[in-house]
Amino acid sequence: MHFTPAIARGAFSFMACCASATGANIQPDAYAWSENGGWINFAPTSGDGVTVTDTRLTGFAWSENFGWIALAPIGGGVANDLGQLSGYAWGENAGWIDFAPPIGGVSIAVSGQFVGWAWGENIGWINFATQSPVVTTWPESDVIFADDFD
Repeated sequence: MHFTPAIARGAFSFMACCASATGANIQPDAYAWSENGGWINFAPTSGDGVTVTDTRLTGFAWSENFGWIALAPIGGGVANDLGQLSGYAWGENAGWIDFAPPIGGVSIAVSGQFVGWAWGENIGWINFATQSPVVTTWPESDVIFADDFD
């Protein structure tokens, strides 16, 4: 078989089209902290845990004080736009949690670590800069060679 640069470009274009659209799970020991709610576990040992995809977060986080927090609830949901998070999570006891409040906001760094602050009227400020941070294997640079080599 004869190898040509055109075939190589086509292969890279195919990889860009189909690269990791399903998302990646949060790594173990992933916690955010709320002064009102205590520790929020984004990788609980029971239940779905949280998954990051190219467009949103899904699954559930667990708070000992507020219970389950849905990242993709009906009427809400946390969107992911190249690592910039927005939208709302919901917990029956925590209420709505805003991932892009006017002051603060949460993003995913190139390292996969969640950084910043979310806000919920019942749960207060949620800090993602903890000693056991929330880290995902979802890479910000998920789509490479999107414009080909030309």
